[in-house]
Amino acid sequence: MKRILIFILLINLTFSVFATGQETDLLIIENDTIFLKMFPLEKLELKKRPFNNTRATAPSTGCWRGYRAIWRIIDNKLYLEKIIRCYSDSKKGELNITELFDNNGIDFKENNGMIFAEWVMEDFYKMDFSIAKFYKDKLYLYDGWSLKKKKREKFLKLKIENGIIRLNKLKE
Repeated sequence: MKRILIFILLINLTFSVFATGQETDLLIIENDTIFLKMFPLEKLELKKRPFNNTRATAPSTGCWRGYRAIWRIIDNKLYLEKIIRCYSDSKKGELNITELFDNNGIDFKENNGMIFAEWVMEDFYKMDFSIAKFYKDKLYLYDGWSLKKKKREKFLKLKIENGIIRLNKLKE
């Protein structure tokens, strides 16, 4: 019995070791591009998915969502600017975001073709890549799930409530 349990444990560990990092969303603030390792559009749990992709039909294991979202902050508000296909997708293109929201029956406020992201209520934390040379020049934000409470304040970079920027420490 003990051998069976050890075998099952080892099998489970190998699955987590081979997890594929997901293609990031992008957040644009003025001339800066920030990589998001969290996906605010997923909070809407869309019935009609971008590009009709599901987990089973996603272009690769590196992009289970089947799309990448481009976000922009203007006048302290977060907007969904566009949705594009993943790098790993053999097809290229951009989705009409107003049609996507209409097709999903979601009310939205539009500004110059962008959708105000009033559903977003998130704290964004800087990922600490201090030991990885490749990432030193890039800023990655995530939901801070792995941070201990005492480190959260240090790494908190952006706080958004109902699409409005309440805290912005990205320039620090």
